[in-house]
Amino acid sequence: MIQPRVLQYCKQLLPLYLIVLLWASCLGAQSTAKKQAAKKPADNETRMSQYRFRLENNPHDEEAHKGLIELLRAKNAFRAELEEDGTWLKNNPTDWVTEIEMSALAETATDDPEYRFAIVRYILSHTKRDDDEHSYDFAESRLAFALLKRQHVQEALNLLRKQASEVPNDAGVWENLADALARSNRAEESLAAYKKSIALDTTQYGTHEGLAKAYLVLKQYTDAETEYKAAISLYNAQFHTGEPTDSFHLMMKKIQEATHEERSLSTLYCGLAGVYEDEKNYSAAIVELDNAERATPSDKISYEYKTANIYEESGQLDKANNLRAQAGKEVRSEMNKGPKNAEMDEYLAYPEALMFTADDDGDPDDVLYSARQTIAFYTSLPPASLKAMDMLTLGMAYCRVGNANQCRSNVESALRVGAKFDRAQAHHNLAGSLSAIHDLQGALRHFQRAYELDPMNVTYRMDFEAAKEQSARTQ
Repeated sequence: MIQPRVLQYCKQLLPLYLIVLLWASCLGAQSTAKKQAAKKPADNETRMSQYRFRLENNPHDEEAHKGLIELLRAKNAFRAELEEDGTWLKNNPTDWVTEIEMSALAETATDDPEYRFAIVRYILSHTKRDDDEHSYDFAESRLAFALLKRQHVQEALNLLRKQASEVPNDAGVWENLADALARSNRAEESLAAYKKSIALDTTQYGTHEGLAKAYLVLKQYTDAETEYKAAISLYNAQFHTGEPTDSFHLMMKKIQEATHEERSLSTLYCGLAGVYEDEKNYSAAIVELDNAERATPSDKISYEYKTANIYEESGQLDKANNLRAQAGKEVRSEMNKGPKNAEMDEYLAYPEALMFTADDDGDPDDVLYSARQTIAFYTSLPPASLKAMDMLTLGMAYCRVGNANQCRSNVESALRVGAKFDRAQAHHNLAGSLSAIHDLQGALRHFQRAYELDPMNVTYRMDFEAAKEQSARTQ
């Protein structure tokens, strides 16, 4: 059977794992590059040919595969590395380490998730689950949540429902399904899965947090408040008043002791603050933001901006403006402590704006507020003073509030002024944002440009073709 709770946290730990993985990969690439620098290029080509010959004769020759990957990585030949890993995995489908490395590379270095999906689908379809249940289900869960990001909703839910039927007594599996339903705008359907997970394991604060978010979406504020408070109580039982009940919480406690910060607790307090804010109980919301700041002191400035927003909503404009001004001074003070270089100067020309940026996967109200603050900040500055990064930030803020014309104007200006931004990935990101606000012609133009710049990218090709079909249907 699957190890308890592993699946529940795989999606939470994956970003950190990928960062560590890529960091280690980069260090390995640098070390290899130094060693290879002393060799003649012809020698490396000969070695690659030898490794490929060995693999053609023995597709399970691990030493040859690793040697070939090292040579490709030293050349930053990411696409060739992916092709080699893909061939290796087709012949060695239970090599889960290579699958994880390839997934990270496909997502970060080449920005081609659809290529990654094809490989993982192949692996899962050609591997028996009982060969390695844990690794198989881990890969399947990661694929499901990656599919959700690309709006392959039904395929993702089918994978997670299959897991729930295969391992019906694992609480983490039910929480994964509940999270996926919630992210697919099926909050009401997610309630039963969250409750099933809680019934199977009463010690996990994250499950109560997910249930609270679902209740909040459904505007069931009393239930949302209760679940956030239950999550906070469970958190304190794991880390403050009691002892960790499993290896995950033990690991988290060690991290907290080392960093003196509790980001998970801050998130819970912020969630509860959001409930009070929606109920217009502004004083209670500010109390919870203060609790969040105490849990993660390094995010003090961010919480000051959030508190200023609540002051503004409650009609206390003087307090809001004074707190924002104070936070702005603190931002500049912090930025002045860091080392200076030309590239950072461009990014930090107006560092206050960095505090307004928001993750599109975050709370919709926070994203919208952040975008409005970014627009208000930048539009108060002389247009001639804006650098490429400023225009890019402003353009994406306009996109988040649904203003396609201003989005295109600013981002396209950034692409013209900043040559380093005129890349396939930048055009693809812009196209995706324009598509989300129904600017089909603008999206098509930039999907096309992304495909032209990187025609080997499966994702860019698929999105360009889909945009062409959608545009044709609307004409």
